[in-house]
This record gives sequence, C-alpha cells and structure tokens, in this order.
Amino acid sequence: MRSRSALAYSFLFFLSGATGLVYQLLWVRVLYQSFGSTIQSITTVVAAYMGGLGLGAWLFGRVADRHPRPAALYGWLEVAIGVFGIISPLVLGLAHRLYIGVAGALDLAGGASIALRFGLAALVLLIPTTLMGGTLPVLTRAFMGDDRAQLKPSLGRLYGLNTLGAMAGTALAGFFLIEYVGVRASLWATAALNLAIGAAAILLGGEQSVPDPARQPGEHQGSARDPLRTLALVLLGLTAFASLLNEIAWTRVLVMIVGGSTYAFTLILLVFLLGIGFGSVFVARRSGPRTDTAASAALAQGVTGVGAAALFVFLSFLPAYIIAVFQIPSLGAGGRLLLMGLAVGAVVLVPALGMGMTFPLLADLTARDREARGADVGVAYALNTIGSILGAVLTGFLLVVILGTQTTLRVGLVINGLAALALAWVAARGIAEGSSEDRRLRVRVLGAGVLGILAIIAAAAAPGWSTRLIDLGPTIYARTKMDAGQRRAFLDHHGSRQVAFAEGWNATVSVWESDFGRSLRVNGKVDASDRGDMGTQIMIGLAPIAARPGAASALVIGYGSGVTARILAATPGMTRVRIIEIEPAVLAMDSLFHHVNGGVLARPGVSAVVDDARSALQLSRDRFDVIVSEPSNPWIAGIATLYTPEFFRIVRARLVDDGVFCQWIQLYQMPLPIVAGIVRNLREVFPHVELWFGESHDLTLIASPRAITYDPAWLKQLFGPTGAMNELGREWLFIDAPEQYFGRLVLGEKGVTRLVERARFRHSDDRPRLEFVAARRFLDPGTITAAVFDSLVQIGLASGDGGPPSLLAGALAVRRTDAAVLRYVAALRSAQPYAAEWTVREAAIRLGLGDTTTAGLLLTSVLARGREAGAPWGTPCCWQV
Repeated sequence: MRSRSALAYSFLFFLSGATGLVYQLLWVRVLYQSFGSTIQSITTVVAAYMGGLGLGAWLFGRVADRHPRPAALYGWLEVAIGVFGIISPLVLGLAHRLYIGVAGALDLAGGASIALRFGLAALVLLIPTTLMGGTLPVLTRAFMGDDRAQLKPSLGRLYGLNTLGAMAGTALAGFFLIEYVGVRASLWATAALNLAIGAAAILLGGEQSVPDPARQPGEHQGSARDPLRTLALVLLGLTAFASLLNEIAWTRVLVMIVGGSTYAFTLILLVFLLGIGFGSVFVARRSGPRTDTAASAALAQGVTGVGAAALFVFLSFLPAYIIAVFQIPSLGAGGRLLLMGLAVGAVVLVPALGMGMTFPLLADLTARDREARGADVGVAYALNTIGSILGAVLTGFLLVVILGTQTTLRVGLVINGLAALALAWVAARGIAEGSSEDRRLRVRVLGAGVLGILAIIAAAAAPGWSTRLIDLGPTIYARTKMDAGQRRAFLDHHGSRQVAFAEGWNATVSVWESDFGRSLRVNGKVDASDRGDMGTQIMIGLAPIAARPGAASALVIGYGSGVTARILAATPGMTRVRIIEIEPAVLAMDSLFHHVNGGVLARPGVSAVVDDARSALQLSRDRFDVIVSEPSNPWIAGIATLYTPEFFRIVRARLVDDGVFCQWIQLYQMPLPIVAGIVRNLREVFPHVELWFGESHDLTLIASPRAITYDPAWLKQLFGPTGAMNELGREWLFIDAPEQYFGRLVLGEKGVTRLVERARFRHSDDRPRLEFVAARRFLDPGTITAAVFDSLVQIGLASGDGGPPSLLAGALAVRRTDAAVLRYVAALRSAQPYAAEWTVREAAIRLGLGDTTTAGLLLTSVLARGREAGAPWGTPCCWQV
C-alpha cells in the first residue's frame, strides 16, 4: 500500500479503535442494567463480546485472502458496524424484555440464569463484534499486499494505533459522552462516525487490489513440524490469559487505594491501553529472521513479568503517595485525577508495554514464512482472544476468590517468566557461539533469560503486602491535615485491628475493631458499623414501618451489618423479610455483628439472595409492603444506577398499592443540588415523599404511591414503654416517647416540593450524571455536611411541615461531640431563656467538645437562676446531662 494511503487508513483505524471502545462501554453499560453488575453478569457479557471479536478475526482473515480489494472490504465492515450501532438501542431493548420475560417466567437462577445471560449477550453482540474482529486481519492484509515481510510492521502499527484509538475512546466516553451526551445519543453519534470511516475507506480502496495468496506461484506450505510456530501458537493464548489475569488483579488492588469511582476504573483502563498501544507500535518494524522475532518476544515477556512484579514493591509506597495527594488543599478533582494516574502508571504501564509488544511478535512467528495472509493474522487474534476469555472467566470466578489477589498475580508472573525463558531457549537453540547471529541475539536472549528468571523468583519469593496496608481507604479517610506522626499512625491503623478479610467475587470485604467499635469495610470504605452508623441503620428500618402500619413483608437492598434487616424482622406482624446482597463475602461477615443484628439471618421468614438489586427486582414477581434501599455511596461506580427514575419504577412495581419505599442518602460530599436531584427522581415516581434523618450526615427518604399518614396507636406499639422498638429507639435514637419520633422529620411533602426546585441536573439510565458529579465531589470535597443539613432544616421551617424545632433540637443534641448541633440548641436557648433544658444541653455539647470553660459558665448560670426561683433543677443532683 502506498505511503499516503497507508497514512490515511492508519488514521481511520485509529478512529475505528475509538468507536470500538465507545461501543463496548455503552453496550456493556446497557446490558448491565438488564443483567445486573455481578461478576457473573460482567464476565458473561465480556466473554460474549470477546468471543465475537475472535470469531470475526478468524472468519474475515480467510475472507480477506480471497477478496481482491481488502481495503474496500474493511470499509464495508465499518459501514455494517455503523448500521448496527444505529439500531443497537432497539436491539438492546428487545434483549432486555426477552431476558426479563424468560428468566422471570421460568424463575431461573444459578447456572441456568448465567447461561441465559451469556446466550442473550452473544445474540446481541455477535454481529457487531464479529464485524469488529474482522477489521484487523482485513486491513493488515491490505497493508501487506504480497510482501510477507510487511506482516509484523503492518500488524504492529495497526494494532497499536487501534489500541491507542481505544484509549481515546475510553477517555471520551468515560469523561464526557456518557455524562453529557447520554448513552443513546452517543451510540448514534458513534455510528455516524463509523459510517464516515467506512465511506472514506471504500473511496480510498476502490482501486487498490492485492493478489490471492492461494494462486501465487511457488506456494510454500512450510515444514510439518515447526517447534517455534507451535510454541508461538500456545503462547498467544497463554500470554493473553496472563494479561487479563493481571488486569483484573491490578484493578482489584488499585481500587482499594485510589478509590472505586468511575474515574478510577477509567484511569486504570486508560493506562493499560496506553501501554499496549505504544508497545505494539514500538515493534512495528520490518520482519527479520524468525530467531530475531523470537528473541524480541522473549524480551517482551521478560519486561512484562518484571514490570508486573514491581507491583509488590510499589504497593507499599502507594498509600502514602495517595495521602500526600489528598493533603494538597489547592488541588481540584482534575489535579488529583492526574496525580492518581501517575500512581496507576507506576503499576500498570511497564508490563502493559510488554504485553503490547508481545502480540505482533508472536503473530509474526505463527504466520507462514513466504506468504502474506490475512488468515494467519486472524488465527493469531482468535487464539489471543480465547486466552483473554479464559483469563477473564477463571480469574473473576475462581482465582481471586480461591487464591487471593496476591497469589493470582504470582501465577501471572510464572506464566510471563516461563514464556520468556521458552522463547529465549528456542531463539538461541542451534546458534553457533561467536557467530554473527549469536552477537545479534545475545543481548536480547540473555536479557530475556535474566528477566524471566527474576519474574519467577519474584513469584516465589517477593514479600507479599499486608492486607492492613491496602485496606486503608486513603482517598476517603486521609483528607484532614496530618503531620508526619499522624500519617504514620494512619498507615499503621493505630488503635485498630483487622478481625476478618475476604476477597469476594465482586469486592474485598473486611471487618475492623477499635475503641470506636466494629466496622464493615467494602473495598476499603466503611459501609456499616456497630456504633457510629447505628442511628442511620436503625432509622432506615424504622422510618418505612412507622409509615406503614401492619407491614407483613419487607425487602432490603444491601445487608451491611444486618441491623436494618433486624429492625424489619422484629416489627410486629412481619412474616417475610428478603435481603438482596450483591457480595457473598458481606453475608459471610454476619456472625461478627450478631451482637447488634441478633442473628437475623437465622430467623424464620428471613432469606438472603445474592444478586444485583436491579436484576433481582426485575425478575421477581413478589410484592412487598416495605422496600428499603441502602446501597453504598453514589460516587462508587455502578451504585448510581440505584438512584435513577427507571430504578425507582422497578421498585414501585414490586410494592403493594399502599407500600412504602425507603432510600438512604449520604450528605457528606454531596452538595444540596445533588441531594435535590435525587429527591426529584424519587418524586417523579412516588407522588408522596418525606425526608427524615438518623444521623445529621445521613438522610432517610420515604416515599409511597399514597399519602403518608401516621397512626398514633401503631407508633405507640413501636415506641411505647413496651413497644417492639423501644429499647433500640431509646439507646440509639433517644426516642423516649412516640411523639419524639417526629423530632427526626426534616421535610414533609411541602418542604420536599421546595427542595426539588433546587435540583440542577437530571440523572437517568440514559444520562447517569450522578455517577460522575458525585465522583468529582468525592475527589474535590468542598461541601460542608452541616451546611447542607442546615439548608434542609431551613427549607422545612419555611415550608412549615418539618419537625417541631424543639423536638428537632432535642434529637440533634444527643450528638455531644458535633459542633454543628450548637446552633440549633443555642437558638432555642435564646428563644426560651427561662427553659433550663437548652442551657444544660448546650453545656453537655460543650463538654463533649472539650470546652469546659464555657460549659462551666452555662451550668453556673442555670444553677444561679434555679436557686433564685427555688426550682428543683437548681440542684445539680437533679440534672441529667
């Protein structure tokens, strides 16, 4: 192919790589909304996607050899991909309805459900991915012409540019398209770009033709036994297996350190693709003797192995580095992302370069000696894809869960090390010492041998990292200013001990214990505890049952410590409680919280389902009186799908006509417009919404299709002296009488209407803005939680349907170490100067904050006024501070 045409096609293939990754991210996102985001769903969708790529490479590699104008054929493939892109929203919608209909009607679970998901994913993705898989061997065939020596440079150049294009597509989708354009419009825009690529390729390739290799004179079939080709074929699959193994294991570890936001996953994928792309372009040189190629492939695998082994060294420094990044107050979200990208690059970039170098080199070794064949490229790509599929399936389902991330990475090191040694041995075999060939290969062969041995030694002897070290959550808990001693104490988990640690299918789960109680961590973030979160955990269960007298059935999304499930199961008249938990390892930690959850999983009528909430609710035909949703924070990738109107409609379909839905919302790192946006989504589906609180940094939304009313007799049955919730209500919410429950009301329906007016963005399945906005707020926290709560209280006071001010202040005043509460108590003390209660409560808070001077003055004034009036509270022994 002429140089100008080659340059044009190279640019087109770069764009093709970008569209391919955009499609992948968008299609997979839509399928997850139907199938759920469990490891089973993710793996089946990825396997179906990769399977189509491999099939397309194998099939169209053969077609390209018989086609007179493969460059034009490439153009038609791009056009066909674009056509499918246009209709893909319709096809994905049909697949969604088919899955819900079949799986729901047949009540499929376990292996049958996985088989259905894989079958539907394959049915939807087979056509476009087969077409995508065919583009590489077809265009490589066009680049080679009839010159076999052009295979490696053509393949290396095209594969590298396509991968760099994929990196650009990842950035475009992950930072812009999904949030601002939306899934559907992005699919159509990408399809339009594919059509333009195809039209340009057809126009350029109309006059170009290549000879059919099947008709070339002097065709050479090659030797029957070729050890080097056989080894290369095997290693195409094995090294791809190791690459996917490494990618999954790296992601599991890095998410623990850089956080689990959508931007963190995008960063990891960006750096991975960057390394592969540049590695492939680096080896895009004219093919030389096969021994040279084998030596280069050996060195590439050596670099991959040693680069991957460096994680065991770098990991001990990464938490301290991330702490330093979050200690710079002037940095915004973009700056922190950039610096976190450097940390990811230190782990991923070097081994990814080696992986990118490996594929073109091994593909060159598998091709026939004297023929320029697209079929050889197709076979190489298909084998590489098969290895990738096995790597994704075995690592996700088995290796990480059974062996753990560290041992899984060591398996990858062994594969890379052995591959380097095997290729080095084959390259050096039969080379006479001191010959020109020996001098040409010596450095690469020896280098590969040394690096391969080092990789194997690292697999066996490299010191492992402490599970305490990776379970710090530095992006979450290292935001306050620290001196050197405080940083050291933080890194050492000073005053805490790790009670349990488990790497589950979907997340890493641990339990920690300290003077502040016992906490459950998921990917390094505290999601439940037996002390600090108890008020919220209890309130999330109490709020919906207080609003729904006589509830007999309930469903809980997210198990956590099990406290909310306990509240629901202990409700008078409750006969059925179902728990949906995506991570089995969370349920496995249940026994460590029996002291607060009462062993709820063993109670009659209580059951647990391991599944994604959206999938489980869509497949179920059961209806419930109460549904509680307490997922993790919306800045975590995938969680924001539980805050869309589409999800709330799914929930409403599973509620009885007068049922009540309860949604937890965090206030930390969430400005008021975001909170208002979530509430607006809920109001679009449920006409009646109220806002309550358990702790001042957490909100509890309750919603119902019918007007929410409260039965005094039912509240007395719950909170009265002999009520089912009396003990827990008194201990954790300080509710001594049924009427005190309303001290936790922040906004009634009028207040919610005012709040919704402050919403500044829309969040939906098609435009999941919350996932990105919340992630940026997480990286660039500037919102003061107390200020958001104060704003909500002011809205409630202005609307006139919030909780009574005295009850609200009383509910808040129990937080004796929270300075934000002082304004509420001080306001009531000023409004009621002769009511000693508020002066005493303020003194108690001052004492809790260590301000003994002010507390003493306040108590002295109370004592003096009491003595003057002869009131009984003028005697200190009568105070209950």
